[in-house]
Amino acid sequence: MASPPPITASLLAYTFNQDATCLAIGTDRGYQIFTCEPWASAHSCSEGGVGVVELLHSSSLVALVGAGTRPGESTRRLVMLNTRTNTSICELNFSSSVLRVRMNASRLLVVLETRTHIFELSSMKLLHTLETARPASPLCNRSIEEYAPNRLGLADMCVAVGRCHAVLPAAAPGQILFFDALQLHALSTLHARKSALAALAISPCGSRVASASEKGAARPAQHAPPRAGTVIPTRVEDQLGTTVSVHSFPQGELLHAFRRGAIPASIYHLAFSSCLPPHDGAASGAGAAAATAQVWRCSRAAMPISGL
Repeated sequence: MASPPPITASLLAYTFNQDATCLAIGTDRGYQIFTCEPWASAHSCSEGGVGVVELLHSSSLVALVGAGTRPGESTRRLVMLNTRTNTSICELNFSSSVLRVRMNASRLLVVLETRTHIFELSSMKLLHTLETARPASPLCNRSIEEYAPNRLGLADMCVAVGRCHAVLPAAAPGQILFFDALQLHALSTLHARKSALAALAISPCGSRVASASEKGAARPAQHAPPRAGTVIPTRVEDQLGTTVSVHSFPQGELLHAFRRGAIPASIYHLAFSSCLPPHDGAASGAGAAAATAQVWRCSRAAMPISGL
């Protein structure tokens, strides 16, 4: 089978489906879906720029958000599309730009800078809204806690059947909210980092959470299980280079703290290997600004698998 032609448009977004059998990209011209084995183009559309794209397994359902570079490509509109018939299933409009979309068989997460919306996927009914920012105002009550905006659109959700474990930035810089998107309640809040989060990921089965921060140093948590809705106490431990920490979900126990080199680097993306119980998230990987990728084995004797 011939390989698909090279991509000549500007790349704006990329994502794998839940079992990493397909890859979708969004460009300033449209979007394209590839199968990974064998590598081939499965579907493409060039009717306008796409800034956010999300797949649901190997189904024909795709979530798209415009790139905002041309009229009609609104960054505030989410389109649920059937690629088999090339028809729109529904469109959702929001008050600000959609930064990220995550899907599993039950739920749809739509991440904005100041809030995250949770929808029932089958009916597209809005179930819950999480406020992720409360801007300061001289008119507001200063006793009300202020939340930092989620400018990077950080959020992730596991894909295991019957689970909807989700993670997203919490109130204070470096905090992670552990949330049950199926029952719609917070489980705990983990103070995992010393500075604002730069990347965040949950393993496919929802048992592990990886995080990296803007300044790199981790906050290893104490191993006491938290009460629901409480902040897990931590102590500070500085490390050279940039660290990626892996915690258990929802207990917040520090499982691993991986170091990427001796010089700090910005981490742009984190991911776990596929869900193969009991080895959920057996390996984790990080992509950095230094044009490198690290892969670590998440075992008791954790060690790097490779550095690219």
